[in-house]
Amino acid sequence: MASAKTQVNKISTGVVGLDEMLYGGIPEGNQMLMAGDAGTGKTLMSFEMLYRNANINIPSTFITLEEGRKSLLENVKGAFSYFDDIDDLVDRNMITVTEQKVVEAFKSRESLQSFIVGINRIIQANSSRIVVFDSISPIRPLIDSDRTFTRAISQMIENFRNLGVTSIVNVETASPTLTEVAGLYGTYMFDGIVKLSTYKEQNSFQYLITVVKMRRSNHKNSSMPFEITPKGFNIFR
Repeated sequence: MASAKTQVNKISTGVVGLDEMLYGGIPEGNQMLMAGDAGTGKTLMSFEMLYRNANINIPSTFITLEEGRKSLLENVKGAFSYFDDIDDLVDRNMITVTEQKVVEAFKSRESLQSFIVGINRIIQANSSRIVVFDSISPIRPLIDSDRTFTRAISQMIENFRNLGVTSIVNVETASPTLTEVAGLYGTYMFDGIVKLSTYKEQNSFQYLITVVKMRRSNHKNSSMPFEITPKGFNIFR
């Protein structure tokens, strides 16, 4: 936890209610994991963070591994119908959206290094300050062991840290406990972990968000309900 006297520059998420949970936003330069079940809104929430920052002239890069670039943008615009300037922000390179194939990239140290060099060029082309990597889930089946997988992801995260960017790295998890999420990824690799989940209430599913940890900052520990609306996410306080 950061002391009261420590001055930490933060990047606002722009997501209604999330900055309150983070007491102002994500510490600049932190590498954050966003974990959650399928369909909990990881891609949409991380894109909204880029969108809100692009509107205050903070450039960013969205790296998609699981979804085509065209499909991603169509789905985001469909979910957030009030975000009518997405195409303009993309055209002006305030948000760079790049589709990457990982089948070859994680076969060897050399191919991983080449992959990292390639995404570095993209990130640096518009001087991105925020990077979303969506997601590391399809990488695991390409790698023989948890140890090798962890080493590869750690190398990529350390690269983001050396670039000086703030990153949001998404991972799909099958109803993990907070202990499992923190244990697998959180011991040293990521500075912050945010977990999205669902629970059943009567005849419908409700969404919950929890800040598991955030280095260099205090944060609220309670899980908060949220909804996804055409105007963006709304975390109830």
